[in-house]
Amino acid sequence: MLKRCIIFLIGVLSLLFFGLLLPQPIQALMVLVESPIKDFFSQHSLILCVAVGIIQGLFEEGGYYLVFRTILKKEKSKETPIVFGLGRSSLHTIFDVGTIFSAGMSIFGCLIAVVGRIFSFGALMGLTLIDYKSITQKRVVYLALSIVLHAIMNGVIYAIELELLSANNNLDSIFMIGFSCVVIIISVLICKKTSSEKV
Repeated sequence: MLKRCIIFLIGVLSLLFFGLLLPQPIQALMVLVESPIKDFFSQHSLILCVAVGIIQGLFEEGGYYLVFRTILKKEKSKETPIVFGLGRSSLHTIFDVGTIFSAGMSIFGCLIAVVGRIFSFGALMGLTLIDYKSITQKRVVYLALSIVLHAIMNGVIYAIELELLSANNNLDSIFMIGFSCVVIIISVLICKKTSSEKV
């Protein structure tokens, strides 16, 4: 039980470190600090969305991969990525849901946004499993896939926030539900593939 709590806490701290502490200064440099970099990205919003997605994907999935290879390298149980993922995903979801309720949305808008975040929780768990499989199966391609999927998710959501894609008020939640399903399916297929290879 204590070991699970520690792994869960490592997941929480990993999100704070790799999801917020490291990428945020870079993103601030791109959009907040007056410089030629900010000027460039203010004129090229689509490139900004791609860059934000890649930065988040690299730091988060690359960071979790690093944690599995170092801090958790002796934890080979099947529970390890699940408990770690719960730490990472739970904090992310709590923050997102809190933001939704403080935004003053309509009841329908709030409901679909919460459903989107629940699906997003599943996608984050799936990405964590892919990162872990990259270690256990010694396949860097899985890590690259995880980074790309995360980059697409964050990049599109950021594009919607910037109103580059604004066809529907609930587009971000609809996209989150659909794309999360894709990520979950891919992670399940990878887990099944690696399991069948062991047999």
